[in-house]
Amino acid sequence: SKGEDTVTASVLSLSLLEGVPESSASFELRAPLPHVQIPLQRTPHILATRPADEVIALSVSDVVEDTAEAHVNIDDDPLGDDWSIVRAPPVDHTPSPVPRLQPRHELWIDKAKDLSKLGQYRFSFDVEEHVLCLEWVTLPGFPSPSLAVGTGVNCNEDLTCRGRVLIFSTKDREPGVVPAIYQKSLKWPVTVVGQWGSYFVHSEGYKLYFERWEGGNFNKLAFFDGSMCITSMSSIKNFIVLGDLRKGIDFVQWKEEAHTQTRSLRRLSRSPPSTSMTVLACDFVVCQKSLGLVVLDHTGSVHLLQYSAHSDGREGDQLLRSCASFAMGFPCRTVLRIQTEAAMQCLFMASAGGEFLCIKPIDDHVYRTITTLLGILAQRLPFRAGLNPRTFRHHRGPPALVAPRKNIEDAVLLQVFVFLSGPLQTSVADKMRLPVSALLRAAVPCASCQLFAFKPTGSTGESRN
Repeated sequence: SKGEDTVTASVLSLSLLEGVPESSASFELRAPLPHVQIPLQRTPHILATRPADEVIALSVSDVVEDTAEAHVNIDDDPLGDDWSIVRAPPVDHTPSPVPRLQPRHELWIDKAKDLSKLGQYRFSFDVEEHVLCLEWVTLPGFPSPSLAVGTGVNCNEDLTCRGRVLIFSTKDREPGVVPAIYQKSLKWPVTVVGQWGSYFVHSEGYKLYFERWEGGNFNKLAFFDGSMCITSMSSIKNFIVLGDLRKGIDFVQWKEEAHTQTRSLRRLSRSPPSTSMTVLACDFVVCQKSLGLVVLDHTGSVHLLQYSAHSDGREGDQLLRSCASFAMGFPCRTVLRIQTEAAMQCLFMASAGGEFLCIKPIDDHVYRTITTLLGILAQRLPFRAGLNPRTFRHHRGPPALVAPRKNIEDAVLLQVFVFLSGPLQTSVADKMRLPVSALLRAAVPCASCQLFAFKPTGSTGESRN
């Protein structure tokens, strides 16, 4: 499916269909990745898996009528004494004679071995409270594994946007409604939850906090101030990349000094702040000793950035250096980092158009061949209204401190070349003074997802989608 309810999932563990009613599931063996489709009676949103413990968590929603009884009473509100929270709009309005329909989110937790019982452990959230993030964590003081959930309540622009942090566990519990073993109401939406070592990491609007469980409560140890609202996070060793709603990414370093018992989060670099970029997901790509920062934006483009500790101070140091940009066709909201070769980690993505995509380091010679090929295709092939697809995707915002890239490498256009007719391929090859077979050898690996030829062995990682 496409749109805001799109769900892309990656479950790296075997699942059985024992107990599923007849005709309630269908096998799709002709797909690039054979799979089983199980229809749900509710709209799925976010999926989190932990293959090591064979557990799965799914956020779903159903449409219910908006009634006064469905809302939280101010006497039962943990933040009822906070005068800064705006709960009523500044203007009076006449209630609609027909009740509004509102989505109500639920949380389903179960074992991934048997999907027929998906939903036997469940929890219902408040009306207008949306689940924004899920993450399996193993924190000291909590059952292992536990599920951390971040929510947000956004009624309209006049009311205060709020959220909650909740932690669930199904250990030693009977099927049914599972209460949260920990929850905290906040005056900000919680868009990121995770774990770094023994610390619990979560966001509150534009702030990121590192906390530790002590004395029956979480104590804040370090924080980082972002730009507008943190949308995604990824880490490798003690480096963290944070995606923002409008201001691109921040490259942050976590530092912990044992002799002084100090902990801090320090910004090393960031994307150009004057260039607006809505980040849906971000992660790292590794090739030998080189580290690249990958950003997925809302237009369906992937940006590759790099940090250089000793540069001229204009681009690469305080501002990340732009290495390449790729148009993937459809937006991608999730990314999975997997080590495919020695000293090489690639990124696999699932797009809203139902495609599997891959970001993998390639040789400089191959990259130059691909960019030259795309330049020739943009000149020799016809396009709608005569628009060049590479320059048409150019950023149309205000002038940036660092000029954006002149062209965006078009992965969709590269796929077009593979299926062109023989005479067209020959004319393009003659223009580049290369045989068609050499161009195909360079284009085919870059125009197809390497996930189809990759089989992970002994993977115990998690997927967050």
